[in-house]
Amino acid sequence: MSHNGFNTYRKSDLGGVNIGRYLCGACKKSTEEDRTFWDNLKTGFFDILTEICLRLRLNHVSFEAIEEIMSFLYPRDKDTIRNMIQFAIENLKVPAVQNTQFVHYDEQHPKAGRNQKYRLTLMESPSRQVIADELFDSKDAYTIEDFLRRNLDAHKPVFIVTDLYRGYSGIFKKVFGNKVTHQLCLLHLNKLIVNDFPRRTSIEQELIKYSLLNIFYNHEPEIEFLSCLIDEEKALLQKSRKEYKVWIKEAKRPFYEFVHNLELKRRRENQNLELRSYYEALNNFRDLFSKIDSFEVAVRKRLMKIEELWSKLTAFYLVDNAPATNNVLENYYSTSLKTHRKKQLEVSGIEDQMKLSALKRSGIIARPGRTLLEAFFMFIPFLDTG
Repeated sequence: MSHNGFNTYRKSDLGGVNIGRYLCGACKKSTEEDRTFWDNLKTGFFDILTEICLRLRLNHVSFEAIEEIMSFLYPRDKDTIRNMIQFAIENLKVPAVQNTQFVHYDEQHPKAGRNQKYRLTLMESPSRQVIADELFDSKDAYTIEDFLRRNLDAHKPVFIVTDLYRGYSGIFKKVFGNKVTHQLCLLHLNKLIVNDFPRRTSIEQELIKYSLLNIFYNHEPEIEFLSCLIDEEKALLQKSRKEYKVWIKEAKRPFYEFVHNLELKRRRENQNLELRSYYEALNNFRDLFSKIDSFEVAVRKRLMKIEELWSKLTAFYLVDNAPATNNVLENYYSTSLKTHRKKQLEVSGIEDQMKLSALKRSGIIARPGRTLLEAFFMFIPFLDTG
């Protein structure tokens, strides 16, 4: 083999390299030295650029803004950035979840332009890994049933937590038969209880509200605080309405501060609201139900609904380590596709956010092994002179 010049390979703003050519004297065949090292340098550099773009997109940064940011690092137009992100998303796979004994199921209703879409999600409880997260044009029983059959083993026992939507029980029964345990989210129940009361409540209404919330969670401090104000409220109601309005406004202020301080205390101590035992919950419910005739219509209806759904609201008590709420999935929704952005994305944008969030949750998108600067330093021997 005799040396026969070289081929030059360049990458703008990074440098270039000369790869030697050789000619065989016998067969006159031309060959080239291995340039794998050069391809590896470029791949490493652009992989980190793609990681940066993925992080920005995951945090809802627009392609136009990413283009502006990249102009400070390594200029890329927004179409190139979009292609980089799409290629990376397509090639990254969310690992399958092996244990699916405890499952959270919920729906989100984003809009792609003017078109209503339905996002169906399954999440495994202990690991908080996404089992499936898909976008549909409808959320009818057939769509939900097909979604469940494709992503869960219908022959294994499963514990599913959902909100209080009526149709789920029938669908689960059809898919899983007697192998399903259906738990209704206590967080959704509490939200419905709060919505049963007017925005401007009296002290008595506030006391009844917290008594209902007290069925499954410990709200004794709030109830004790409100109980001290009941007699004073009754006395004020005998006076003029103007005096009562002034009093109720002043009476509620320290109560709201008290509730807020309780919440801050739980956060500082990294504690959740105390969940009652089954027998405490049952006794609290029976006590309220015995007084049902003294409550307003909305409260009576809520108590009757709790009685009707009691077995599904308390299923978690009968299974070790079972979740009682859909909080983990609600938190996932709030971070992956924020409410104020649900009407601002097209279908591809919504699907990208869903896939990126699932990849982040599974640990695929983690801390980088090296920085962009470290990848750039590898090009120092090949930088353009001058």
